Amino acid sequence: MKELSNKVAKAPRSKIRELMDLAAGKKDIISLGIGQPDFSTPDPAIEGNINALRNNITCYAPTRGIPELLQEIETKLKRFNNIQSNWNENIILSNGGSQALTLAYATLFNPGDELILSSPNFISYFYCSLFFGVKVIEIRRNDDFSTNIEAMERAITDKTKAILINSPNNPTGHAMNSEELKKIIELVKEYDLYLISDEVYENYLYDGFKHASPASFDGMFDRTVTINAMSKLYSATGFRLGYVVAKKEIIDLMEKYHQYTAAGTNHAAQYGFLEALKMDQHFFDNILESFNKRRLFVHERLKELNFDVVKPKGAFYIMPSVSGFNMNGAEFSERVMREKGVAIVPGNVFGSYSEDRIRISYATAYSQLVEAFDRIEKFILML
Repeated sequence: MKELSNKVAKAPRSKIRELMDLAAGKKDIISLGIGQPDFSTPDPAIEGNINALRNNITCYAPTRGIPELLQEIETKLKRFNNIQSNWNENIILSNGGSQALTLAYATLFNPGDELILSSPNFISYFYCSLFFGVKVIEIRRNDDFSTNIEAMERAITDKTKAILINSPNNPTGHAMNSEELKKIIELVKEYDLYLISDEVYENYLYDGFKHASPASFDGMFDRTVTINAMSKLYSATGFRLGYVVAKKEIIDLMEKYHQYTAAGTNHAAQYGFLEALKMDQHFFDNILESFNKRRLFVHERLKELNFDVVKPKGAFYIMPSVSGFNMNGAEFSERVMREKGVAIVPGNVFGSYSEDRIRISYATAYSQLVEAFDRIEKFILML
């Protein structure tokens, strides 16, 4: 029979999903691999969805999203992100942040274009590029996981179309300060590039850090494709609702692509997102405190166990090196899963510069974290 798609075949199966599936099939596994908040989705989001279903809102939604939700997102962008947008021209809903990324790739790039990003970085950024013929240029992060601006500038060529950033970052937990962000913005302007800014973890910041959206800076709205989602703030990953903010020309192209691929997003779930956005956002204060407690615990335990580790500034991940234990991240992950029942993602799935690392998600119950690290300690003592 004739050959199937080379583009899709080149992308490996997701190691994160494999880990989730394996952990789900065993009773005594503690998963530190999943990138999903562990608190319950707020009631307004649930009720908004249920009420929409009861009102028989089960038909196709407008391709860009229901106007009420788009308007509420416009208000949120102005209030929280300092981004001035027009709901009717600059916003489109997507099936989660993942499809928001796909929409960005589909509308920005032509085959042969180059995309620059810091590495390690989120797995989808690398493999989504295969489907659109985009060449990803990895820039090794500094030791503290910040951007190596000089190396990034040296990597820019006449084929460079965009830079991609994710702050706070999955998998490193790094959050950009204003100086780092401004230097990247300078590169984008100087070399006439686009900036893809994935901001799904914008609410998960610690130690007084504040989020800044690149699209809010002078001259950056037309150059920036802002990606966000409902999933992290409202613990609603299964709602599969994200959104993109960009100039009208980009959103118009996204609408075309969206029409012929997904044909829209879950209609009833949009009403859940609408009600969630109307909530007093202080509901998240205590939740963030709990994540900070877990962050500090995990960082301290890793130091006690002699891991080489950087304290994360945001998100809910930490990415220590295991090189001190004479193994790479893949071997460590496989062995601690098999021998002690702790599921951890190996670092090599996040790019070319993290073979010696593992990614730990601390988005799980504190008691589970304590038990997981007791098991990790026993594993290390056996080495």
